[in-house]
Amino acid sequence: MSQAEERAPRTEKLQQQAEELCAATLRALTGLPGLRFRGRQLELNGKRCPIHAPHLHTDAAVDDFRSFRGAADGMALRLLYSDPVLHQQKMPQAPVSRLVFELLEQLRCEALATAQLPGMKQNLLHRFQRWCEQFNSSSMTENHVGLLVYTLAQVCWSRLSGRPVDERTEGLIEPHRMMLAPHIGHDLAGLRRQAAFQAKYADHALGIVAVLESLVEQLDRESDEQAAKARKEELISSFNLHLNIDEGDSELAALGASGSTQAWKTLTEQLASYRVFSRAFDRELPAAKAVRPALLPQLRERLDRRIAGQGVNLNRLTRLLRRLLAAPQRDGWQFGMEEGYLDGRRLPALVTNPDNRQLFKQERNQPQSDCLVTFLIDNSGSMKGHIESIAMLVDLFSRALEQAGANTEILGFTTGAWQGGKVVKQWQRQGKPANPGRLNELCHIVYKDADTRWRRARPSIAAMLKPDLFREGIDGEALLWAASRMNGRPEQRKILIVLSDGCPMDTATSLNNEADYLDNHLKQVAAMLESRGEIELYALGVGLDLSAYYRRSLALDIEESLDNGVFMEILQLLGRR
Repeated sequence: MSQAEERAPRTEKLQQQAEELCAATLRALTGLPGLRFRGRQLELNGKRCPIHAPHLHTDAAVDDFRSFRGAADGMALRLLYSDPVLHQQKMPQAPVSRLVFELLEQLRCEALATAQLPGMKQNLLHRFQRWCEQFNSSSMTENHVGLLVYTLAQVCWSRLSGRPVDERTEGLIEPHRMMLAPHIGHDLAGLRRQAAFQAKYADHALGIVAVLESLVEQLDRESDEQAAKARKEELISSFNLHLNIDEGDSELAALGASGSTQAWKTLTEQLASYRVFSRAFDRELPAAKAVRPALLPQLRERLDRRIAGQGVNLNRLTRLLRRLLAAPQRDGWQFGMEEGYLDGRRLPALVTNPDNRQLFKQERNQPQSDCLVTFLIDNSGSMKGHIESIAMLVDLFSRALEQAGANTEILGFTTGAWQGGKVVKQWQRQGKPANPGRLNELCHIVYKDADTRWRRARPSIAAMLKPDLFREGIDGEALLWAASRMNGRPEQRKILIVLSDGCPMDTATSLNNEADYLDNHLKQVAAMLESRGEIELYALGVGLDLSAYYRRSLALDIEESLDNGVFMEILQLLGRR
């Protein structure tokens, strides 16, 4: 494994942690409790809330935490001070013009940060300067379009913030600055004068954009047209500038509660469009029946040896889980109290002793974990390399949860064959109709059901170490299966934890249906469960960020060993209700 591959899980985790902290900052500054990051995209109440300003895009691989804070502060100001409908109405068409218009609107919002928030102003300054450094180091200033955009960014930022341009690149931008000055002087002055008035400010911003377009066209005519086009595309793609403005801003303009009637209707229609060619060969399999009886004790002994070497404090984990999951439950009465409900049986005591005040009773509440936790494990082929760590994690959690008073279920999902198996053959015999839907046989595995105690299920849990159980994965249907099992249970609180290392994958289905067929179904099922709220849905990505699919997720790094820190991270995730 290369050093870059080894660093990837750590980077994903840092990115996720930074986004969680920044989302908390955003919620505090804006007063919008539904703000969160998902798949590196900002969401409000489950809907995308895109903000396209180039210097707000951050990456844990290259940015420090203060850059994340600066980007979060900038997003908060944008949400507070910018009207997305008006912004969309004023938006120019050309890609580079859009980039600059987005940048200028963001700089306007940041200029409105009050002096009472000096920390925010310092964060914004740090983030903008950091972006400028990255822009220069990427060689974007070596072509005329990139240098024009950078010069405009510096000049407009300087005018709005009242700070001098970056002295390190002052000489670099001076020729373009002098070229721009005669054409944008009036509008540049208007930016600062109208910063508090978005519509008037936008007119001045469009004036600057028009000058930029004219200069770019002139410089393009003087250079190779194909090379100029390539440079523009390179500029737009730099720093992950996702400028699909039409799609994104329409969502931002129509933000609403994720549980609205129309949203639910749309989601239901999407789920109904999912097709399955044949369910005839699907099966649900007890794990113990998939492994020779003589092999199960050997697998369990191997798992126990690995667990013994981890040094996980199981008693502490149990205490923390009990504290996290327990809810007060009425458990009779406490008598002889000095306040509460009057206890008629103690009134005679008042006659014999007028000073007696212990005449009352109170309801007695004891914390109890009326909870079901289901672990749904991806048994696709790529998980083979992680399965020992996953088995240890799930086994220890199941044991601690049981001691904390909760019930647990451990499930797995895979396919019955590679590349479709019997279902594909049936499809071929019927003439290969187009868009057949799911083209493989499901194999859902029960390692431990909710009514079986951990001690009795120990051998079955170890069955997940058997390598030939791992084939392909159809995640959306597995989620529905796990949820249907949970919905039939009496526990008051239900938690479903998915463990996976990637996206859904079934070769036959993917080759013979529209693009992202299984991906889209997983997103729709996860969104449905999250919207209903009957089941708390969480995802643990094994070296991978799964937030593109699940609203509450955590990237795990469990390649070397399981330590107490891994369990603490998962407990923190479960605390985000």
